[in-house]
Amino acid sequence: MKKSLYTFVALSAVATLAHAQSSVTVYGTVDAGVIHVSNQPTAIPGQTGNVSALMSGGLSPNIIGFKGTEDLGDGLKAGFDLEDNFWSTTGGGQIFGGLFGRQANVSLSNTTGTLTLGKQFSPAVLAFAATDPRGLKETFSGLESWALTQSPLNTGTATTPANSNSVIDVFVANAVSLNAKFGDVNLGASYSLGGAAGSTSANSVIALGVTYTGPLLLSAAYQSDNGSDPAGGTSVQTKKYSVGAGYTLGDATVKVNYLNNRNSDPFSGIELAQYRIFGAGLDYRTSPNNGATLAYYHSNNKDLAHDTSSTLILSDDYSLSKRTTLYALIAGVKAGSAYTTGAAFGVANNSAAYLPSMGNRSTAVELGMRHTF
Repeated sequence: MKKSLYTFVALSAVATLAHAQSSVTVYGTVDAGVIHVSNQPTAIPGQTGNVSALMSGGLSPNIIGFKGTEDLGDGLKAGFDLEDNFWSTTGGGQIFGGLFGRQANVSLSNTTGTLTLGKQFSPAVLAFAATDPRGLKETFSGLESWALTQSPLNTGTATTPANSNSVIDVFVANAVSLNAKFGDVNLGASYSLGGAAGSTSANSVIALGVTYTGPLLLSAAYQSDNGSDPAGGTSVQTKKYSVGAGYTLGDATVKVNYLNNRNSDPFSGIELAQYRIFGAGLDYRTSPNNGATLAYYHSNNKDLAHDTSSTLILSDDYSLSKRTTLYALIAGVKAGSAYTTGAAFGVANNSAAYLPSMGNRSTAVELGMRHTF
């Protein structure tokens, strides 16, 4: 009798554990390739040369995550998402701060929308990605402009304090967000609480995004980051907005996008830089398993002449299966004589930064493979 009881308890425990595990999904991406880039700075000041390297994340970031949901009844669900970034070239991780540097959040959702608390994607960058000509791929896309146009300020110095809640303006920490869908319109809004004594605005982040996915794809985004020092008052450290559109006809999709990012001194409010980036691209599905993209980006800084870049990209992605993709890319970048990272286009992912040098033309060739699970 006791043996039967023990067996029943053991089997019940296993069944309970299996049921708990079934509500959790382990997911991720592993992406690696090789890259060759011309006109890269060398150890000798003023000189450039070619570089060849193994690359982590040419098409997509390398991630591993855990997410799950629980049905609470009456259409209400609880959920969580934990997501980390790592380098496929070395296995190193914790790139964006902590064990789960990309996402660490809990949520409640129903048919109306979702409330999320914690570190998460900015609703603004998600809207921006919808009409980016290359869909915010990890290299040579609008991702570099979105992330790096704020870097001169978000690095944090004595005169330009960083905003710790805005991680390359892609992820927002200490955030409360609401996402709702009304027919073809999706609305997202988040607010990151600053946590700074003496000021409710210091170190805070506001992010808004809206997309319309009807016959014409439309997007608009807005994000502002305040300085972390309460002495800076409510002055904005960075403020960006974007608008974009896309249209699909048969196997072809055309996208256009405009991004404007204004950096100001958090104390005086004086404008330090204003980056303006225009992008246009054509996606064409040559077969059910293959898609090619031709894209062009132009970036300039309103406050610094010749802080410009023009980039032309031709890429091809071939799906060996639903999970495995081979990709190839060739890109040419012409950088102005006062080029800065704010006008960047190139490889600025989690393993290396290959950006054109001032006044030079650079050519990049990538070949790689991505596997998702």
